[in-house]
Parts: sequence; C-alpha cells; structure tokens
Amino acid sequence: MFTCRRIIGAFSILFSSIAAAEKTPTDWLDSMNLAHQTLNFTIPMVHLEPNSAQTYLFEHGVSDDRQVVYIAALSGPVRHSYRIDNIVTYMEPESRPYSINAGQIIGPSPAIFVGKTQHIIDNYSLTMIERGRIAGRVTQLIRLKAKDKNRFNYILWLDVETKLLLRYDLFDLNNNLLEQVQAVGLHLNERPSDNVEKLAAQPKSETVMIPSTAQDNWRLNWLPSGFSVKASDEHRVVSTAENVDYLMLSDGLTQVSVYIAKAQQAELPAKLQTNNGLSVANFRRGLIDITVVGRIPYDTALKIAQSVAPNG
Repeated sequence: MFTCRRIIGAFSILFSSIAAAEKTPTDWLDSMNLAHQTLNFTIPMVHLEPNSAQTYLFEHGVSDDRQVVYIAALSGPVRHSYRIDNIVTYMEPESRPYSINAGQIIGPSPAIFVGKTQHIIDNYSLTMIERGRIAGRVTQLIRLKAKDKNRFNYILWLDVETKLLLRYDLFDLNNNLLEQVQAVGLHLNERPSDNVEKLAAQPKSETVMIPSTAQDNWRLNWLPSGFSVKASDEHRVVSTAENVDYLMLSDGLTQVSVYIAKAQQAELPAKLQTNNGLSVANFRRGLIDITVVGRIPYDTALKIAQSVAPNG
C-alpha cells in the first residue's frame, strides 16, 4: 500500500510539472490575475532600490463580494492605503485621509501587474526562463522585454503553487537592476483576515475630485504606447510664488510626472539621471519650462517634454 501511494504521489508530481511546463507566459499571467483577485493572503515584502530599503505588508481578501487590497509601511512614518473594489483610500502622515476612484493603489506592489495582461502583451515580449525560490517557495520566472526603447524591462517571479506574484525586478535598457519588490513570506488564509473583513464592512467612501484646469490648458502631442493622463493638479511653488501645472501619466506599471511653469531667468539643466533609473528631462518652449520626471529612459522623457503644447 505504501509503495502504491509513493508511485501515485510521484506520478502526481510528474503530471503537475508537465502541466506547468506546458503553460505559456500568457497562461501564467491569466492565472496570476485570477489568484490575486480571488485568494485570501498576506505577504510581508521588501522594496529595494539603490541605497534604499522599505518594508511593507500587502494583504488581499474578498469579503461579502467586496475585493479588498491593503498596503501598509512597516517602517518609518505610519502610512497605509487600501482599495475596496474601485475606491482607493490613502492615509498619509500629517494629511487628512482621502479617497479616489481608481483600479489600483499607486506605489510598488505585486498588484501593479494584475489585470494588465493585454497591455503587457502589446508592449513586451514574454519569455519563460528558469525556476527560482522566493520565501521558501518554488517560482516560475517570466521575462518582460520591452518591444520599444520607451520603457524598461521586468522579470516576474510567480509562485508555482498559487500563481501569486512573489517578486519583480525592474531593469534599465542596459540591464542594470533598478528596483526589486520581493516577498519575504506568504500566508494563505481560508477566510478573509479580520482587517479585510473590517474594511469590507465600511460604508462606501465618499471620493474626492480635485478641481483642476491643468489638463485643459495643455495637450501632449506624443506619448509612449499605453500611457495616458491619469491625474492633473495645480499648485504654487513656495520659493517662487509661481503656479505650476502638474500632469500625472501612467501605463499602469510606472508613473511619469509632468510639470509646466512660467520660465525662470536661469535655465534648468537639460538632463538629470539617478542611479535608480529616475530620469529628469527639462525643456524650454518659449516662455514656459517643462520638466518630465519618471522611471523611463531619458530620451523618452525628453520626447514627452517636447510634445507638450498649450491648448487653443
């Protein structure tokens, strides 16, 4: 009997390995989407950049047909955010909590890839590479190589058993590692956690709309594939008392900030780059200065800046 069970167990492992090997990268992404939308789990994780490390708690659950994502910083100032269905609430130090309509929480987390399969297929070549281990669990690695020179490349580490994303690495066009978000554990729950159930039981939050004419004032004549304006704002720079228009661009995976202001007497340096892949492109068009900041190639940031023009 014991021998028979060992044989059955061996065949089960073999067939599971064959089934996993037959899955395409797109199959893995589809399975990842389903896992991140239906499972109840908690992932302590670390966000690594050159000269920087931050720890976070990432939690997901479904309670009373409401999907909840909760992210909290575990070090430094107390800050956390959560998404209930399509309403995201941000709670930051020294500011009042606010809620907006959004499909994801801005910031590093495994959730940024969820629901982005078509965007990934359109803009990246997908390749399955070797297996690895994260937090003691076997993972399948998938390389996302950009089809153009307007975005950086990723490697995803998907848990073979649950299909949850346990790590992703961001590389620049020269294959330098810029950012890493990695699980240091995985806790699967049969039912939603008390925290998830408490959040799901809340009344629907009132969302805020910040009135802004910034997006109406300007047009962008060129954007990389998949990017669009996600938010706009206006604020006054204390040091100069000048108004600045702000546009936030995103393709769902990364965010790019565009600042438009009256030109100052001293012209800003045309190019700045940091060791974490952040590009800063400054461009002067007539009487306005345009600054684009984002984790994208500098040439792409400059092209965006050069495409900004006044409406009307």
